[in-house]
Amino acid sequence: MVKVNATLLSYIFFFFIFNKNINAQSKNIPENLPFHTKILWGENGIFRKINFVPKDRNAELRLRVKMLQLHQKLSLGTMFLFGYQSYLGNQMMNGNYSKHDLHSSLSRYVWSSYMISAGLSYLAPPALKYSKRKDSMTLHRYLSWFHFSGMAIIPYLGYNIHNAPDYDNAVKIHQKVAVGTFSCMLISAFLSFLPY
Repeated sequence: MVKVNATLLSYIFFFFIFNKNINAQSKNIPENLPFHTKILWGENGIFRKINFVPKDRNAELRLRVKMLQLHQKLSLGTMFLFGYQSYLGNQMMNGNYSKHDLHSSLSRYVWSSYMISAGLSYLAPPALKYSKRKDSMTLHRYLSWFHFSGMAIIPYLGYNIHNAPDYDNAVKIHQKVAVGTFSCMLISAFLSFLPY
């Protein structure tokens, strides 16, 4: 297994260093790409190096629209599932543990759909242009760092409740992070509907 990974890494390294064939469509890419987009989709970006790009810039933009529309739909579905899961968590805080298993099993679906949605946004091809002004989408992107961090740690905090020496404190921390994450998601969703 290690040998295969080392071989694969060697091939990728060789490909990046010696492959100078950049697709013609990269000439229409805006210069002020966000950092992660530049790494993935810039003129020397990973996807261009491995030739994992649509045939031209117009096809890239169509792919971007499809990915971001799917991101938006999946995010709204995730947010509603997360809201229901939070409701069940609040019931448990009030002593009703009858839905504990449902709350626990929902976490897998909420987390998975959230990460797929985040991947669709994060991996989407670059936009036609990027504005330097601060607008609703800029704030939407900033908030994504907060709710992504929350979604990354919530499963650990939930698991930790059953093993924590101070059960009540572990529950409170889990609840506060979940409420903060859900609030960031709500604001972020609201911002995506505003003109930018």
